[in-house]
Amino acid sequence: MVRFENKVVAIAGGAGGIGSGVSLRLAAEGAAVMVGDINFEDASHVAAEIQASGGRATPFKLNIGDEANVIEFIETCVRLYGGLDGFHANALDASRREDDDDLTSMDLATYDQMMGVNTRGFVLCTRYAVPQLLKRGGGAMLYTSSGAAYAGDGTRPVYAMSKSAVHALSRYVASRWGKQGVRSNVIAPGLIVHAGVRAVLNEAALEKTLAGVKTPRLGEPEDIAAMAALLLSDDGAFVTGQVINVDGGGTMRA
Repeated sequence: MVRFENKVVAIAGGAGGIGSGVSLRLAAEGAAVMVGDINFEDASHVAAEIQASGGRATPFKLNIGDEANVIEFIETCVRLYGGLDGFHANALDASRREDDDDLTSMDLATYDQMMGVNTRGFVLCTRYAVPQLLKRGGGAMLYTSSGAAYAGDGTRPVYAMSKSAVHALSRYVASRWGKQGVRSNVIAPGLIVHAGVRAVLNEAALEKTLAGVKTPRLGEPEDIAAMAALLLSDDGAFVTGQVINVDGGGTMRA
């Protein structure tokens, strides 16, 4: 299947577990992929794998909390590939997740850093990607979120707040530029098992999570990649303003 022939997609957070899965899937379907990631070594490995398979990809060291860096990322993409047809904001700052617990006592630097990347960073990506999509006559914005946005957990308040903000941002984009051909959606993954997850969760924790889903296995990066490919391609032309849970039925909501 070649749904992305002559298409260009930039991915913020294009290495790592979910990001690498999306990058590889889109490239396999014909896209030229800008693999942006704060870990340039990982981004380089993903781009090299794509190139080795005959695809087009460029690695880029990207910190979405840095406005100048985001601008350079998108400008480099346009310069190398001639334009932009899709953008996937998949980056995440989880460096302070252990401190994201009690709002009454946490250091506000935790809040500022997490929101600066997980919310403001997504705004920066949108701010500079959408004008490029409009130059192509439209395209697709895609954001990665989490069911934490509406789960009402008694922990991770800043993480949940940042993900709720992503939902509002995506709906704004869908409403503001929809008639100009720009679609916008969110994927809210469940637990996606990859090397990084296995490094922090033991088998007992994985089995407990498995008990909470309605499928016989937990999610894999390829599951998110499949949905991303749909939403970024013309097959998703009539889907916009949606938050889609890809979590094995762990979340069931309208």
